[in-house]
Amino acid sequence: MNNGEEKTSLIPAEKQSILEKVKRFFEKLFSTEKTLDYNVNTQPENKTVSYNKTQTFLETIRTIEDEETKLLKLQKQYRSGKIRESDMTKEQINKLCDLYDRQIETLQKSNAVRKEKLLLYRKRMKQA
Repeated sequence: MNNGEEKTSLIPAEKQSILEKVKRFFEKLFSTEKTLDYNVNTQPENKTVSYNKTQTFLETIRTIEDEETKLLKLQKQYRSGKIRESDMTKEQINKLCDLYDRQIETLQKSNAVRKEKLLLYRKRMKQA
């Protein structure tokens, strides 16, 4: 090495600029490809089964969200007066009533939490 020979390593070092590193970071972050674990014992059929399970789960979530958004749109139309109760089916009326009940419950819970916070704030202010 002292005889003028250049130092060479077994693994060539890649000189990357900061921009390249940032670019790779975002590519990894937003890449649509899923990383798969390639185990010797894992069979490809198991991966397709798990993939199918996740797909069916995602589809059920989408349908639930679709039903929920349709119900919220129906509620908005009912409140604005575009739709009357006589225009809706019994099933729609029941679902709308359930939606109102759920909304009332969440409002009551949030109000209870706010009341507790106000009471704690009052106690602290009296002590100070």
